Amino acid sequence: MVGLLVVVATAAGCVPSRVRGPLQQEAEEREKLVVRARKSGVSEEILTAVAPPLTPEEMEARKRENSSCRSSYMWKNGMTWTGSVLVAVAAGITIGGAYATGNDDSSGKIIFGVSAGSLAALGGGLVAFGGIVQTGFTDRGCWITK
Repeated sequence: MVGLLVVVATAAGCVPSRVRGPLQQEAEEREKLVVRARKSGVSEEILTAVAPPLTPEEMEARKRENSSCRSSYMWKNGMTWTGSVLVAVAAGITIGGAYATGNDDSSGKIIFGVSAGSLAALGGGLVAFGGIVQTGFTDRGCWITK
């Protein structure tokens, strides 16, 4: 159980700073457009009219969006990685149980089978939940940039 908590806790450190919300993405695209337009000699008035900068309210919303997207990314990764590890451990228990209970004692086989089945079910559920979080992550317009 402690190992499971360590895996989930370390997932927070795996959130890259390049996870961005839709307003952050919009601001970065605007900056690229502005740089290209300036090089071609377009005036500041036209740039501001065509691609206006973010308002102060949008700047605050951008921070909240980025934070929300990073949190979702952390949960998605935490759930999918933890679930995958649990499924792998369940497979190891199943293989170990096959060797360890080579005798005719059926209680040992049942214990190994129930333990492995429970871990696999829990792991599969976590992976599925991570997929649900991923759907919300992309539906809200969160990006992972290069």
